[in-house]
Amino acid sequence: MEVFGAVLREHRLRGELTHEQLAFEADIQRKYVSMLELGQHQPTLTTLFALAAALKCSPSELLAEVERKLKKTRRSNKKAANPVKRHVNDAIDQERASEATGRSHRRPRRSS
Repeated sequence: MEVFGAVLREHRLRGELTHEQLAFEADIQRKYVSMLELGQHQPTLTTLFALAAALKCSPSELLAEVERKLKKTRRSNKKAANPVKRHVNDAIDQERASEATGRSHRRPRRSS
């Protein structure tokens, strides 16, 4: 699910609105609301303003929440990637050190 879709869904549920009710209030198709929530489409500015009015909030509130979630996602993705990167860098450093001393951590190949 895309971030805007998740934010839209949270606001819709918080307002205790169904897809049909939100679509009616925003003067858009019910299926389009569903597609927005699933991240299959992104709203135009006109639609963003209509959705915000239907949800009784400002467009800037919706966008600010999207921005917060994006930042949080990026931070958690960086943290998740760091251990792998660190592991790879440690392995490279270890290999370089063994090459410098003439020793290898690898087993010698067996001759056939």
